[in-house]
Amino acid sequence: MQQTIVLLYAIILWTSFFAFLSVILKNRDFKIGFVKIRFVIGGFLLYIGKEVKVRQSEESKLREIIRFSCIAATLLGMAFFYAFFIPSLFNMIKGFIAFSAGMSSSPPQPIAVPIPLLFTVVSVVKYLITSIAIGAAVHEFAHAVIALREGVGIRNWGAGCIFLIPLAFVELDDNSFKNASSVSRASIAAAGPFANALTALAAWLLILFILSSGFALSTAVEVVRVDCSICSVAPCPAAKAGLYGGDVIYAVNGTIIQGVNDIAVILNKSKLGDVLILTVCRGGVCFDKNVVLDAYSIKYGLARPCLGVEMRDTTIVLQNGKPYGGSIVWELMQYLTFIFAVNFSLFVFNAIPLYITDGAVFLSSLAIGKRFIGKVIEAKVLDKVNVAILIIAIAISTYLFLGV
Repeated sequence: MQQTIVLLYAIILWTSFFAFLSVILKNRDFKIGFVKIRFVIGGFLLYIGKEVKVRQSEESKLREIIRFSCIAATLLGMAFFYAFFIPSLFNMIKGFIAFSAGMSSSPPQPIAVPIPLLFTVVSVVKYLITSIAIGAAVHEFAHAVIALREGVGIRNWGAGCIFLIPLAFVELDDNSFKNASSVSRASIAAAGPFANALTALAAWLLILFILSSGFALSTAVEVVRVDCSICSVAPCPAAKAGLYGGDVIYAVNGTIIQGVNDIAVILNKSKLGDVLILTVCRGGVCFDKNVVLDAYSIKYGLARPCLGVEMRDTTIVLQNGKPYGGSIVWELMQYLTFIFAVNFSLFVFNAIPLYITDGAVFLSSLAIGKRFIGKVIEAKVLDKVNVAILIIAIAISTYLFLGV
């Protein structure tokens, strides 16, 4: 609880401080050595690179392959969004309505929790920040490389940190970009999603390599923190049993747990006074703990037995069917899992048109000269629809994530 509050205060102070500087200094640039710094609302931008001018390179087979790969990857990202994300959203809405109407005892799993909200889960912050930094760097580097190959100059490039989220950026020469062919512009826009797709694929292949070495992946539940305030009495069952933040619950009553929803189902079926046998893993050692459900909580308007913990789904490494305690493999798998998830998300959501995403520039470039399609793209119809879809997904997911 204390770590979460400290992190939230840090985000608020960071944002307020740089918002104040941005207003006072009116977004002016300050030069420190060869670096320019600009304070913006929520953080700062560091302009590191210098202007790069290029000549139009000759057409080649490799250039055509790169163009095709970038464009195909972006179209694939759009397909993933419309073929998988939207059906998942409809299922979540359906489950949410059923739960709200009392036709289901378990709420659906959120599918689109905002990144700032994830920063309150202290245990994942280092994996999340590292993954976002890698994703942003490869994304912008790909834009720069393809732009130079397509004869488009670069005005500047750099990095920054907005709302404690690391980012990278590349500023292209507007004139050379506007004068480039529609295929060149589409390729440049598609390079970012393509790079994130390659990074996600690389992380996935490394995960498969580790798994082929005798390890296995499984899902479990991690205790984010013990919080007796959510129960009717204190100390709560989790505190009495000696659970701590960072503990991994691998099984309940001998049954392997796949996620938070499994524990929610067990609690819904339990009654006050029942005893749960939790298989807990801590520091590579697993042991059983008997937890007496002698407290209850009111959640979603219902009273049910309460453990007194905040939990999240997590991925664990197994060896010979048991949780593996080696810290190096564990940490590597955690990083690779987050790198895969973050880069795959960047790949998909940058591929769809959302006003300022690569997908919007990509479609606009391909729609030049197309009468009907061009008018639809120019009117930002898809952008508006996609924004509405994401707002609904984030709103419901945030409600479910907070449990209010």
